[in-house]
Amino acid sequence: MKKILPMFLLLCCLLSAAGCTGTGETVPEQAGTLAEAREIFGPDIPEPSYLPDGYTFENATRSPDGSITLTYTSTAGDLRITRLSSADAQCPGPTVTGSEERIIQGNGILGRLVYENDDRSAGSLWMLRWDWNDAAFCMTGSLPAGEITKVAASIVE
Repeated sequence: MKKILPMFLLLCCLLSAAGCTGTGETVPEQAGTLAEAREIFGPDIPEPSYLPDGYTFENATRSPDGSITLTYTSTAGDLRITRLSSADAQCPGPTVTGSEERIIQGNGILGRLVYENDDRSAGSLWMLRWDWNDAAFCMTGSLPAGEITKVAASIVE
């Protein structure tokens, strides 16, 4: 019994230490400013040159799969813009579900737009997904319909 107790305590310490050093999960990298995001993630961040009035940069995140998301905030809600790691990657952020997917075209962008619960009223959550050259993008927010493609087009200019 005396020999088992120290071995058991040693085993518990080793298991505890192994849990403290890592669980196998990768924590996303973050940047608090656009300058820092450009420095950490490189020049291919999905930075728009146009945003509607009232939106300010909040943060940038690179997920474990390599997708880079810029988040902007305003009183109207968040706007998340992501350059996906691949064409089949999932869009991060809020899930937007609707039974009707619209093909939209404007300002040089051709994409697929889904409104949450197919609600197209002002302030409704939506998700736009589009491809540009060899990159795939998605954007979620609650901008008015006329602003969606303006922001998207300013990212790929």
